[in-house]
Amino acid sequence: MSDAESAAVVEYKAQTYNSSRQALEEELSKLEINPEFFKTLTVDQLADLLFGLNRAMNANAGSAAANKIAKKVSSGLSSIDKKILKALLESNGSPSSLQLSRELDIPITTVQRRRKRLEDEFVNEFYSLQYEKFGKRQVTFIVSLGAVDKNAIANEILGLEKVIAVARTFGDGADLKIEAILESNQEFMETSEKIKAIQGIQKVCWFESLEILGRKKELDQAIVESA
Repeated sequence: MSDAESAAVVEYKAQTYNSSRQALEEELSKLEINPEFFKTLTVDQLADLLFGLNRAMNANAGSAAANKIAKKVSSGLSSIDKKILKALLESNGSPSSLQLSRELDIPITTVQRRRKRLEDEFVNEFYSLQYEKFGKRQVTFIVSLGAVDKNAIANEILGLEKVIAVARTFGDGADLKIEAILESNQEFMETSEKIKAIQGIQKVCWFESLEILGRKKELDQAIVESA
């Protein structure tokens, strides 16, 4: 977590909640999250959790706006768009338009015209989806591990349904960064509980990523297909 983010968390806890567990639990309830799931967390950890949830919700302008965005995407992607987008995601954007035209049996002029729009609107610099365009949220979990095989834990986490990437991290006891694509607070709760249930995981915090240990494209492809 950067110095600016750390300061924001401190100010958030001090000004909004005054470090009161009751107040924190009331805010969790307002977000339709059962506070009982977090009885083992400290007051500071609860405040950090709420800070992250509220920031993510503000960034996505609420579920209603996300649903509207998803509907626009659904009406804006044709079957040809989906074919091209899925091919680009599968190949990390490397094929030429001529190659795509031949592989997909689509006129090259059509590929060239639609490819530019799809690249500008729906993928980021790492050639994965801009999930907010599909009404999704990208949530990051940073975990600290005990004396366990980090690669084995990473593979187990990557096997979870909503997880798309696991990275090795560096900083103050943190070992892994987990990226998950979620739609609701309920999905956040379920994924969080599944991660915490894995033996060897000790705590959650945010740090800089050093190495990507794995990434799945299947969810990107499924999102495009269902749009």
